[in-house]
Amino acid sequence: MTTFPENLPRWNQRQKKRQRLQRVSGVVLLAASAGGAAFWGNRLWPARGTGWVVCVLLAAVPLALWLLLDCPPRREQRPEELAVFNMDKATPGSVVLLAVTLFFWLYLPEGMIRTENGSLQLEGWLAESLLGFVFMGLAVYMLVAFRNEVLFVAPDGSVECWNVLGQHRLVEERAAMVRIRPLLGRSYVCDAAGNVLYHFDRGMINTEPLLDWLQSQGVANTGTEMRRQIADPWPRVLSVLDWDEADRTPVHRMMPWLRLVAWLPPVMCLIQWWLLVQGMAVMGLQPASLLACWLPLAFFGLYFAWPQIFVWNQYPAKPRRRALRQILATPAWRRMHVSLGWAFLPVLGALLWAVLESMVFLVSHPWRLAALCVVLGVLLAVLCEKRRPRALHREWRTTLVLAVLLAFPMGYSLNLALTRPAFPDQGTVLEVRAPEAENYATDVRFLWEGQELSASLYQDPAVLPRPGEEIDLCVRESLLGIPLVSVCSD
Repeated sequence: MTTFPENLPRWNQRQKKRQRLQRVSGVVLLAASAGGAAFWGNRLWPARGTGWVVCVLLAAVPLALWLLLDCPPRREQRPEELAVFNMDKATPGSVVLLAVTLFFWLYLPEGMIRTENGSLQLEGWLAESLLGFVFMGLAVYMLVAFRNEVLFVAPDGSVECWNVLGQHRLVEERAAMVRIRPLLGRSYVCDAAGNVLYHFDRGMINTEPLLDWLQSQGVANTGTEMRRQIADPWPRVLSVLDWDEADRTPVHRMMPWLRLVAWLPPVMCLIQWWLLVQGMAVMGLQPASLLACWLPLAFFGLYFAWPQIFVWNQYPAKPRRRALRQILATPAWRRMHVSLGWAFLPVLGALLWAVLESMVFLVSHPWRLAALCVVLGVLLAVLCEKRRPRALHREWRTTLVLAVLLAFPMGYSLNLALTRPAFPDQGTVLEVRAPEAENYATDVRFLWEGQELSASLYQDPAVLPRPGEEIDLCVRESLLGIPLVSVCSD
């Protein structure tokens, strides 16, 4: 039997105050979810997607019932016990987070209504409302956890604990080791067989006295290194890249010239702008688009030609504060290598923006185009990884992300280059959405060969066909099986 130090922070239950705050939050959430579902269901009915709106709002009802019903009584802490608990300040913080997310969640449909007849942009509302629902669930979890979770450690070795759901357990088995889960910031106390007896989270009160007590009981992994991992579980520095003269090659004599890669972004952005704006009239749509979208491959060409010098990541010389799994590089190593990532990003960003703004032709089979882009991106990343010298650090994550982002304009332009001349066709108009302002585009949703497509036209809605009427289309058949469709203009 051991004794715990005196003057340690004690757990103040404040049972009535916390129960009242939790139940009031549950009543407010229940009223807001049910009332919001009834209000928006009545207002948007029979608009498209009303059932989805009501279902998303009613999804908060289980969270509200959790707040209302999960208020079990707790006993007070005995004088000889050690209490491991969360901070009291998090309870009002979670209530504020719940109120803020609830306000924006219920107000969100008002900003998503596009027309006077109550039509709703369902996709955008669902995406933002689901994100708000995640934050609301986090607020409810925090509110319940900071009231329910507590450990009472007795001097005889028994531990009495309550979890987030309010379930009570008495642990009398002897602890043998502590395991850390850095991603969750949680530490598990296990017995000799590896079974979890109880756990505690990083940031709870009195974790240091608990570790001292476990160390006095002979529990493994409770020393200085374990405490450092609990306080800061992610290693800030995985490795340090250093330059070795044995790695010098004849290519390194060209370093002053290869460092001119910093001038590539403005030059490439200028060439891309000319190809996408002026070059189409000179060269034609398909060649100009193909050249502009495949021009950033020059960066990958530099990597393929001189992989001993060019890298994708930017390795800092000094550790960054609270950065996760970072890799450092000495000044000598940085002088002998050139990073392509920061030079490639502005070119890629300008290209993505230009392609998205100039997509006159709509993709009729987006999943086929997505599959083509993924194949191009993965193939490009695999080729880069094959060219990487073994002495350099693996950069496949960065390479894959950059390659997949570049693959979209590459795939779209490749499919456009393999299309036949356009031929006229017709589709059926499903919906015409009037613009909100004078300079805004008119959204037209139409049906072509069983597929719903949407186009933005800068035309007066009065001259456009009405729902149910035919609309003139221009279709380009592709050798890859991905037709491109556009609305024919006069």
